[in-house]
Amino acid sequence: MEESTPKKRDFLKRLNNNYRVVFIDDESLEEVISFKLTMRKLYILICTLFVLVAIVTLSLVMFTPVKYYIPGYAGGKNRLEMVRLKQNVDSLSDLVAAQELYQENLRNIITGNVKSPRDTTMLDLKKTRQEEMNSLLPASQEIMKQAAKSVKKDKDLENKKKNK
Repeated sequence: MEESTPKKRDFLKRLNNNYRVVFIDDESLEEVISFKLTMRKLYILICTLFVLVAIVTLSLVMFTPVKYYIPGYAGGKNRLEMVRLKQNVDSLSDLVAAQELYQENLRNIITGNVKSPRDTTMLDLKKTRQEEMNSLLPASQEIMKQAAKSVKKDKDLENKKKNK
């Protein structure tokens, strides 16, 4: 401990020692400017300059459009747009996944690699075709009734015209 105290005293003394900084013109050897400084004053000067540069830099970034060039900084509009775009990307990725599943299922069906139970009942082809035709055209009795009604209406109209 005794050794550390003299070193500390030497350091504190050196902080208060006066130094002279002189700027001399090289050609004429004329003294341009001189400063009388201590190490403490020099330390305070350097710290003050550092803080001022930091404040100027931060204010330049915060209060000018330069902040938009910083990665990760986004204003209100940009943030909302990024959220909307992220939602679009998520929904599109879900859509792509669904389409890939559909294509895989279709590929399995075409190649015959279907893993679901198969419908093995036999269909009567004549009965199926008859049902298709019945679903397209009304029954023949209904056609005859409609035709009879339309003929009767036509005759009634002709009779009314003759009576007048």
